[in-house]
Amino acid sequence: MAKKAITNEVLPVVPVRNMVMFPGVVTNLRVGRPRSLSAVDKALQGDRRLVLVAQRRAEVEEAASEDLYDAGVICEVRAAPGASADGVRIIVAGGMQRCRIIEWTQLVPYIAARVEPVDGPAEEVPAALRKRVKDLFAVLADPERQVLLAALPETMDLDGVIAFYLNLPVEDKQRLLAEPSVLNRYRMLLPVLETESEIARKGRQIWCTTREKFTEKDRERYLRERKEDIEKQLAELEGKGTDIPELRERLKKANLPDEARQEAEREMARLSRMTPGEPEYAVAEDYLDWLLSLPWHAATEAVMDLERARQVLDRDHYDRAEVKERILEYLSVRKLNPGREGALLCFVGAPGVGKTSMGHSIAEATGRKLYRVALGGIDDEAEIRGHRRTYVGALPGCIIRAMRRIGVANPVIMLDEVDKLVSGLRGDPTSALLEVLDPEQNKAFVDNYIAVPFDLSHVMFIGTANTDDTIPPALLDRLEVIELPGYTTEEKIEIARRYLWPKQLDATGLKGEALDIADDALELLVEQYTREAGVRSLEREIASICRKLAKEQMGGSYHYRRLDKEGVPELLGPPLYYAERSEKLGRPGVCPTLAVSWAGAGLLLVEVMRVEGTGKLIVTGRAGDVLRESVALIFSYWKARAARYGHDPGLFGRFDFHVNFPSAERPKEGTSLGLAIALAFASLLRDTALPERMAALGEVTLSGRVLPVDRLAERLAAAQRAGIAQILVPARNRADIEGAHDRELPPELRIAYVATLEEAVSIALPSAHLAVH
Repeated sequence: MAKKAITNEVLPVVPVRNMVMFPGVVTNLRVGRPRSLSAVDKALQGDRRLVLVAQRRAEVEEAASEDLYDAGVICEVRAAPGASADGVRIIVAGGMQRCRIIEWTQLVPYIAARVEPVDGPAEEVPAALRKRVKDLFAVLADPERQVLLAALPETMDLDGVIAFYLNLPVEDKQRLLAEPSVLNRYRMLLPVLETESEIARKGRQIWCTTREKFTEKDRERYLRERKEDIEKQLAELEGKGTDIPELRERLKKANLPDEARQEAEREMARLSRMTPGEPEYAVAEDYLDWLLSLPWHAATEAVMDLERARQVLDRDHYDRAEVKERILEYLSVRKLNPGREGALLCFVGAPGVGKTSMGHSIAEATGRKLYRVALGGIDDEAEIRGHRRTYVGALPGCIIRAMRRIGVANPVIMLDEVDKLVSGLRGDPTSALLEVLDPEQNKAFVDNYIAVPFDLSHVMFIGTANTDDTIPPALLDRLEVIELPGYTTEEKIEIARRYLWPKQLDATGLKGEALDIADDALELLVEQYTREAGVRSLEREIASICRKLAKEQMGGSYHYRRLDKEGVPELLGPPLYYAERSEKLGRPGVCPTLAVSWAGAGLLLVEVMRVEGTGKLIVTGRAGDVLRESVALIFSYWKARAARYGHDPGLFGRFDFHVNFPSAERPKEGTSLGLAIALAFASLLRDTALPERMAALGEVTLSGRVLPVDRLAERLAAAQRAGIAQILVPARNRADIEGAHDRELPPELRIAYVATLEEAVSIALPSAHLAVH
């Protein structure tokens, strides 16, 4: 690492305990004291340089200038991944240059000092001395250190690296650091290494001589005495600036399962054999911290009071009677059969229809803590199952992280955007999620980082998704899907009046102004300022109105007491959308239908036109692949049955047919538009317009059968908003309409059930004459 020349420069200082840093060494350090954290932050904000200085007495917590040595090392630092959540940070420090403290410039909020470099005389270390020192250290070093020595250049001065790893008192290491002459440092190291080598050699010789004379009982007694002596010395060292005593105390108090306790004790023993400066020390300490922080047995007292749950759901959500009943049924099963608590509810619906707020209400109603996990865009299996500890910056998966943060074993965990998990090169996160959600497997869920089973069976998982089409079948099979349809205009007006308007008045400080809003103003906001299935954009528009009213009040021009329809454009400007209404079309080849998109259900026209050509089929209007297939299917149907319906089959060879879906800014997809496409073709072929205010829904097969559609409640609500008077619906959807108790159909909307395309044509075009050919 290149040295950066300094002259009387002020740098932040981090005191270290039981360690002396040397140039040429790179190591991990855990920094937890407030002043040290501030010093690290200061360095990272600047050129990443700070000074590491050893403390004279390790037991001093808030070191003053007299508690620190006056020689240190200028290091370049960077934050390492895996920082603990308790304020302790891990930094990677690389020693660059010896320095001497000239003046302590400040002690708070961090220690800083003016330093000058310590550059010794330019002198050559004899090759024989260099080799002798390196060979002696290689004999004493463990295999890891030997690999390190072999990787270093032959011409590199190794005195700092050797001194760092030698088991010497801090005072002796500090004298080596303060010595400016590299030749003297080698001469100081030589007798130490020779003595240590001789001791090691004699020890091995004595052991080999006496080993044969030992009985098995003598060997056991000797090893036990050595173990007790080592543990006693380690216990004395552990009390000097390490977190091991605290971890031991936490381990004693922790009510860990047997397997987790055994793993914790093994890791604690391994940690006790390390020094704080070793890279693996921080990894082992972090692992123990995670293991001891998990809520293995801590739990809140879950209350399955159905009446209270009903009150909370009614308080937080308007209408949604069928959804609330399904939630209460789910909670009833959980109360009668607690062993199935691992099952997963999944709310499916467009953005803003109340999926997340339903989860909050369930958590409050059952007396559990709530935590949200965002799954959208996750393409790495390790984000669910965790990383193995061998990786740099390894962490547990999002589920175990959630359990640590929430602090109890029986929370409500919301898995947001289940439909947006992505399979990539780094594994399939969906497969990992299956283990989390399966009640038969999650009793012993093993995260790769924790590496011991953790019980997730008491967790109440709640998923959310915008659509269940993109949820993998294996995962969908484990879900209890509850669809949340989009709100009708009347429901949005009521939600705005009860919840959104009071909330925004309170947020902007206008609550005490007794300001009211008329229903026609809310209807205008719903139909011409927003286009969505939920109420998220509606709340933003209401918030904008309240902010503008607050501004007028502060400017002295406030004059509203009741905001009506005329006042909305004055505050928000002209409407953004036109209300969707069924027009008097009066021309052949056009059929209205109700399409569902990210913004909810709305009116959509299907237009078909023929022009002179060669029988080509043209589709425009941002139609997706599935919708294009539906158009091709309907075209083939009419082409094959032209004579049966009294049409000239030659039409399909003399003309090109153009199918268009207006509102090109919105993509269209799905098979539910098939019946409307077929009736638009029939209207064109018979040269007769469909009845006014009529729409059609349904998928059509090649044989002419009409199949059911989904999200029917949303489509019927959109038909009501658009002024549709009659709608053709698949016969197999009759049970969905007649079984819906939470919504009544408007009396002016007539529904005709059709099972085949022939039935639909006979209703829509009962007496139309044939087209002129």
